[in-house]
Amino acid sequence: TVDQTGEKQRDEEKALNQEQRSFVYCKYLNHSGLATIQYKTFFHMCRIESISFDLEKRKGTTFILCDSLQSGVISVMSIGAQAGEALKIMADALNFIQRQAGALEYKTNTLYDVPRDQLSVSDVVSKIRLMHKHSQKKKESDGHK
Repeated sequence: TVDQTGEKQRDEEKALNQEQRSFVYCKYLNHSGLATIQYKTFFHMCRIESISFDLEKRKGTTFILCDSLQSGVISVMSIGAQAGEALKIMADALNFIQRQAGALEYKTNTLYDVPRDQLSVSDVVSKIRLMHKHSQKKKESDGHK
């Protein structure tokens, strides 16, 4: 009957809303190479390389445009079922950004550098990769116990 179908649908929606998710959010990524990319090209390449958010599975990557791409600034949020999956999705998204906008050289700060309140994509990529490797090692060690 119609009432049973509606009730079943509400139960399924309730179960979906209660699923736990993990996310990684990079609020402010600065990459000078983004300034040369047009919106249409950027999002077309996202589609081609499967950098997207799956609404049914409720996981993937979403880009938040703080300004135009020409400013060289973008925000990224990756969502996965577990923390390790969210980190992997973020690493994939950051690698995608570097492929599209160009890899930046990793620069270490020296004593004479002027402090800045921004991180480049290369700084974030290295930290996310390190976190992902750590989560993989932890997952493997937990599996061997």
